Amino acid sequence: MTWPLDEDEAGELLALPAADRAVNFFQLVADWEEAWGLQDDHGWVVGRENDALPLWPHSAFAEACARGPWQGAVPSAIPLDDLLVDLLPQLAADNLRAAVFPTPDDPGLLLTPEEFGERLEQELKIGG
Repeated sequence: MTWPLDEDEAGELLALPAADRAVNFFQLVADWEEAWGLQDDHGWVVGRENDALPLWPHSAFAEACARGPWQGAVPSAIPLDDLLVDLLPQLAADNLRAAVFPTPDDPGLLLTPEEFGERLEQELKIGG
């Protein structure tokens, strides 16, 4: 279940540079044990220009990015275990990266699945 997000908090997070948004992303995903992606009729949406799966810490941020080529895609929760066990290995097999917390105007921090997994595991150890 996602935390309640008010407009002020959303604005503050969106105003951060990509690296700082990524720090918040990993903290929030570790705390709430889920990430969010966008899905359409073909499955998870992937950025064509950067070969990356966009991931967000809250459905509201994913929904805000569901425009342009992703118009009509809907936010979908990714439980932490599914992210670590299924999705990251699939990204690696497909030679894709993760786009961490993109905004409508910023592609987010691009990480390999290995880098993403290491950052998330570090955050889980800190939080645990």
